[in-house]
Amino acid sequence: MAQTSIPSFSTGWRGLYECAILELDGGLLPDRIEVARRAILDRVEEVLTQPSGAEHRALREALHTLRILEEVAEREKIRHEDN
Repeated sequence: MAQTSIPSFSTGWRGLYECAILELDGGLLPDRIEVARRAILDRVEEVLTQPSGAEHRALREALHTLRILEEVAEREKIRHEDN
């Protein structure tokens, strides 16, 4: 049976990222996104000199997903304010 290997890179940013993308409370979401983004960017700075393609890709995808989530949250906030 083949096992899928999970990249063994730092998980500190990943936990904060997961908290952000799983947050259901619209009031807490902006803060969760900001904390996750800061952790990801801090990690990006740490790994710039290290040849870790898998983690670079994961960091880039996480930032992209947070950007989309932030846009959706902002639209939802505006929609609720208009009602």
